[in-house]
Amino acid sequence: MQSRFTLGVVLLVALAVAGCGRQAATPTAEAAPVAPVIAASELVVGFNRLPFGLLQGGVPLNDPNLSLDVTLYYVGPGGDRTKPVTTAKAVYRGQGLPVGLYVAYANLDRAGGWEAEIAIPQANGVQKSRIRLDVSERSFAPMVGDKAIPSRNLTAADVPSLDRLTSDPRPDPDFYRLTIADALASGKPFVVSFATPGYCQTAVCSPNMAVLKQLKSEFGDRVNFIHVEVYPYPFGESFQQAKLVPSMREWNLRTEPWTFLVDGNGVIQARYEGGITFDELRPAIAQLAAGEPVNPAP
Repeated sequence: MQSRFTLGVVLLVALAVAGCGRQAATPTAEAAPVAPVIAASELVVGFNRLPFGLLQGGVPLNDPNLSLDVTLYYVGPGGDRTKPVTTAKAVYRGQGLPVGLYVAYANLDRAGGWEAEIAIPQANGVQKSRIRLDVSERSFAPMVGDKAIPSRNLTAADVPSLDRLTSDPRPDPDFYRLTIADALASGKPFVVSFATPGYCQTAVCSPNMAVLKQLKSEFGDRVNFIHVEVYPYPFGESFQQAKLVPSMREWNLRTEPWTFLVDGNGVIQARYEGGITFDELRPAIAQLAAGEPVNPAP
């Protein structure tokens, strides 16, 4: 792993790397203990999306029927690791992704150290494992409630062909009509995805784009959809040099992919780091399209 992103990307790629060349597994009584992984690089005070993956003997689990009970403890100054602060349910959100993903939503009400105790059903009972979470007052990436940044990303009007604009081998031209600044000026809600299908460090950019294309076919008359490629053309050379497009720097994004839902007033209503699925995203985009406050929790 090169230093193009922070240590947080290691958490995001752990499952994909572990899964390369291996068949996903389901829990068994005889197998090694299950190790949960938090697949997010930034957690902040307030309402958070908590994506988890599970590794068993170095192999990622991918069980659509599995759900996880998550109990959260504050362990910073004045905290007590024996007293739960809140609980949540992590449900399967791995449809179409290379490995299993389980997503919970929870309110983390203070900055500092937290622990997530995850109850993992197995054939011989329930295994409970704790992992450390670090929560900040603010994140590097724009937060829910922030105004979207009016970046002037390149569009189809700026290049001779779309293969100069995106590493997606099957690009949808509608994703490259507008700059983010244009979308903000239109007063229409929009979805913007910062992703690199051809050079994704987390192996989920192409599946993410497939989900967004499907959602555009349903909501494209009410919501604009924008894809911003992470690396400038020529993509391979920029990837090797860790050279990012200006919009990545303007949005202060340290990992990829990121997806943001922005309302007609230019306010970020939801954000998703890493893998997304149709089942998770569709209800939120339906709310965005209707002009309603977005509640991304299932």
